[in-house]
Amino acid sequence: MKSILQTRIIFWKHQIFSLLFWLLLPIIAVISITLLSESIQEDSNIPVGLVIEEDTPMAKNLKENINQAAMIHVDILDEDKALAQLEKHELDSVFIIRDGYQQQIKKGSRNQLITSYSSDLSFAYTPVSEMIASFVQEETGRSKAAYTVLNLAKTHYENHSWTWEEIVAKSKQIQMDQELLQTTFTYANSQSEETTNSILIWNTWGLWALFSILSTFFLFDWIIKEKRSSLRPRFAFIRYSFKTYCLQNLIIYTLLFLITDLIAILAFNIILGEGIHPTDVWNVFSFRLMMNSLVFLIAIRVTNLIFYYSLSFILTLIMTISSGVILPVERITNHFPLLEVIHPLQIFMDANVHHIWLYVTITLIVIWFLRKEKSNAYGK
Repeated sequence: MKSILQTRIIFWKHQIFSLLFWLLLPIIAVISITLLSESIQEDSNIPVGLVIEEDTPMAKNLKENINQAAMIHVDILDEDKALAQLEKHELDSVFIIRDGYQQQIKKGSRNQLITSYSSDLSFAYTPVSEMIASFVQEETGRSKAAYTVLNLAKTHYENHSWTWEEIVAKSKQIQMDQELLQTTFTYANSQSEETTNSILIWNTWGLWALFSILSTFFLFDWIIKEKRSSLRPRFAFIRYSFKTYCLQNLIIYTLLFLITDLIAILAFNIILGEGIHPTDVWNVFSFRLMMNSLVFLIAIRVTNLIFYYSLSFILTLIMTISSGVILPVERITNHFPLLEVIHPLQIFMDANVHHIWLYVTITLIVIWFLRKEKSNAYGK
């Protein structure tokens, strides 16, 4: 092992830039894509003007709900300034919470509570207005429910001491406790772990896995190169067989990859805020062992370098499309649930440390190593 390691280090010295590029590609690519996506998200928020004509708790609550909505940037303005900016197309739309909003809500009225304005270039007016209407409908529905409870209490409980405000506050508390509906759009999953129903656009470790597949293929091309006919006779003059030589190099490359993966875990934690848990670390390491073993088996069977590179891109593309990391595949997995069980990336994304493909690939490597060759071409 020591002599093979020394030989491999000499080889790496002549290809240090290529080695570092493919080792660090998953880390640099994931961080760059995530930070760029977050920057684009911040710059692409929809500018909406909001005018508040009354200073009441319900008006403030509506303002907070709108302000917390994803992909919307709210500017609190007076009516004249808001409409002037709308005419200049500096705002996508303007919404005015009219005076008497809280009083009308308490009456259960939903008419003429909010005045809205849009221009001929307002591309997001419809979804934003529907979102605000849903907030208003929620408040009016809660108010009507409170009056219904009060009427029932008067009929069945003469000595009740409930008030409209207490019933509304209780309904809000129940809604928060039950989490009836909570949807969050985000470009990374670092801040979405607290909620289980978030919609993820970019998944950090999913992207890392895709780039790792490609980098592993390109760093294992040494197997194809060292199977060339001009290099085969040398194994007749060294103490290692070709299989032993390949297996020990596989161990060296795997250790190198594991060190890089540990760097990736630390980098994602520091830069992207990804949590570090022992189970997650083992999940990453088991995926690395599986991927290295799988690529090793493929490289052992392939003899043409161009075909090997082409196959690496094709397999990476298939993994990208079928994994759901980039494109949603819920409809496919609903019809083919077995896909989630056998797909390597699906197993990895489910944080299943017992990776079925890991056991399969290691078993195949053991069979390959113990199986007798029919020819002595490699100096066996």
